[in-house]
Amino acid sequence: MAEAILRNHDDNLRIYSAGIEPVDHVSSIAIEVLKEVGINVEQSVPHSYSEYSDMEFDYLITVGEGTTEELKIPKVNYKRKLHLGFKSPYKGAKSQEEIKERCCAVRDELLSEMDYFYHRILKKRHP
Repeated sequence: MAEAILRNHDDNLRIYSAGIEPVDHVSSIAIEVLKEVGINVEQSVPHSYSEYSDMEFDYLITVGEGTTEELKIPKVNYKRKLHLGFKSPYKGAKSQEEIKERCCAVRDELLSEMDYFYHRILKKRHP
C-alpha cells in the first residue's frame, strides 16, 4: 500500500517495492481499500528484496510489525531510512470485515505518512 500511495503523489518517482518474505499476490482487500480513496492498483506479484540487492537507494522505507530494531532487515544499500511499524491486519482477524477495517486503518495512516514524506522530505530535498 505504501508504494501505491507514494506513487500516487508522483508518477515520475522511481519506486521499488519488495519484501523479505513476499507472498504470491497483492491482497484483494488492500486493492479494494486503496480504490476507496481513488488509488487504483493492478493485481501484481510482490517482489523479493534480493532482486534489488545490487542497487543503492536514496531512501529505504520499511513497513512491518515491530520496531526498526526488531526487524531482521537484510543488507540493502541506502542513504536514509524510515520505518513505519504496523501490526499485520491479517493476523488474528476473525472475519473479512475485521481485516478490511484494519486495512483501512493502516491505509489511512500510510496516507498521512506518505503525504508527509513526499511533501516535507522528498520535495524539500529535490524541488
